Amino acid sequence: MTCNGQDTTVVSKLADSSNLPKNVWIEKMDKYVTLKFTQTTNEDGLSVFTDQNDILLTTNLKSTSKISANYSFITLSLKFAPKFLQSDNDNSIKGFSKSGGLDLNFNFRHWQQFLAYTRTQGYYLQNTSDYVPGWKEGDPYIQFPDLLYKSFEGATAYSFNSKFSFNALTSQSERQLKSAGSFIPGLMYKYYIVDDRSQLRPGGSRQKSHNFQMILGAGYYHTFVVKHSFYFSLGATPGIGFVHSNIFTTTESEVTKSKQLNSVVRLDARTGIGYNGNRFFSGLYMTVFSSAEEEQHSTVISGESGVLFQFFVGYRLKAPKFLREKERQMNEKMDDALKKIKR
Repeated sequence: MTCNGQDTTVVSKLADSSNLPKNVWIEKMDKYVTLKFTQTTNEDGLSVFTDQNDILLTTNLKSTSKISANYSFITLSLKFAPKFLQSDNDNSIKGFSKSGGLDLNFNFRHWQQFLAYTRTQGYYLQNTSDYVPGWKEGDPYIQFPDLLYKSFEGATAYSFNSKFSFNALTSQSERQLKSAGSFIPGLMYKYYIVDDRSQLRPGGSRQKSHNFQMILGAGYYHTFVVKHSFYFSLGATPGIGFVHSNIFTTTESEVTKSKQLNSVVRLDARTGIGYNGNRFFSGLYMTVFSSAEEEQHSTVISGESGVLFQFFVGYRLKAPKFLREKERQMNEKMDDALKKIKR
């Protein structure tokens, strides 16, 4: 254990966490490579609400999987949707969907930086009964197999309380040893494309939109720790921002372009329980989210909302010597650079 000051709140791996010093709240697991598997219920959807009708599009994916690896302050994740979780019967009724992506996280003491790429294709109209008279459960839904959604998104957040570990909840690169909470403001930004790639029919049209969204949010999260390893966490972040859209409408004779600048409000809330031991960790989280986007000069509202359940399990392996050496060299270079800046 390294504990040089009287107000130390973060330490490296403890030899014995059963008898904690009063001034230790967080244990850094920086000598380990953390491997993690996550299964999340799926809520990928696109919604538009008007005075006349609603459009509720969703994918035929029951859940998505994620494999993550963390060392020091970097976490890399691969997202995918296993085909074995989709039945042939569902595919004939709702169509085939596929989804995947990559996440990259930088986890620092106060700062959090999140980057992600997602690609999803294949949607069906959840409220088909509003458009097909006599439609009943078991009949095929209206399907959009060539509808493609791509997004590049990120989030930058700052945790004010040095006694609270956001990393213990997300990357499991740390352990929260005592109960603590923190005010966490953040900026979320996303560039996404919604592209109808279906074949153009006589007299028909199709659309493609390029969208940039930015939301400023501020929330509070708290972790309640029981016996150093078990915990219960909850928190919420409301946010407000804007979406700028370039919309391209293609017909047989022309392509027209329109622009929109719309306001958006969003709320994200999460609660969960977990176990974060020296090597093994696991947990179950529930996330509730809702957003609404009011289109400029109209009564049309686009949005999304849902409840996600996330189960994860993971294990920490002792980091190889060459990896620890690379980290040491990098830290020395960073320290030298900071010393030159201060001179």
